[in-house]
Amino acid sequence: MSRRDHTAPGPAGVVAIVRLNTAPPDEIRTALVDAGVPALEVTLTTPGAEAAIARWRESGVAAQVGAGTVRTPEEARRAIRAGARFLVTPTTSPAVLDTAGEAGVPVLCGALTPTEIDAAWRLGAAAVKVFPVDAVGGAAYVRAVRAPLPDVPLVPTGGVDTAAARAYAALGCRAVGVGGFLVSDGVAAAEDFDGLRTRAAELTAAWHAGTREHSGDAP
Repeated sequence: MSRRDHTAPGPAGVVAIVRLNTAPPDEIRTALVDAGVPALEVTLTTPGAEAAIARWRESGVAAQVGAGTVRTPEEARRAIRAGARFLVTPTTSPAVLDTAGEAGVPVLCGALTPTEIDAAWRLGAAAVKVFPVDAVGGAAYVRAVRAPLPDVPLVPTGGVDTAAARAYAALGCRAVGVGGFLVSDGVAAAEDFDGLRTRAAELTAAWHAGTREHSGDAP
C-alpha cells in the first residue's frame, strides 16, 4: 500500500510523558519547559488529563502539548477538543489515524516489529513510537530496524534515560518518549520540581549531543 500523508509532522526531540495517578501539577509543566523539553505528552489515563492539556496549551508555553494513550476515535476527539497538538497511541489504530487526520493533528503510533512499524508509517503515522524498546534490545534493536526502514521517523519509548536518549539521537531517531526517568508519582508527591528540572536539562543536552554526533558535528 502507498503512504497516506494526511497529517502534519509530529514533535521532535524529547517528548516528556506525564503519566500519574493524580492530577498533574502545573509545576511539572514549568520545570520541563524551563529545561528545554519541546513536547509534553499527558496520558489520558492520568486523572484530569484533558483539563491539564487545555490549561497547559492555553498558558502559551514554548512546548507542544499532546495526549497519550489514545486508543479510540472518541478519545482522539476528546483530546483534540482539549487542545492536544499531537496524539500518541500504544498501538496502531487506523480509526484513530483517520479521526486525527481529519483534524490535521499528527499521531505517533505505537508499534514494535518491523512489519508493524512499516504498516503504521504507511497508514499515515507522523512518526512511529517503538514501544517497549527496552524490552527488545534498546539502541541495538533500533539500529537494526533503521537499516531496512531508513525513511520511517522513529520515537523509541520505554526505559529511556540520558544515555539512551543520546544513543537514539545518534542513530537519527526523530524523538524519544521519556516517562518515569523524568515524571513519576514520587516526583509529584515530593514536589521535587528542581530535581525534575535538572534531569530534564541533562536529558535534553544528551539528546542534542547525540544529534550532533549523527550529523557529524560532534567535537
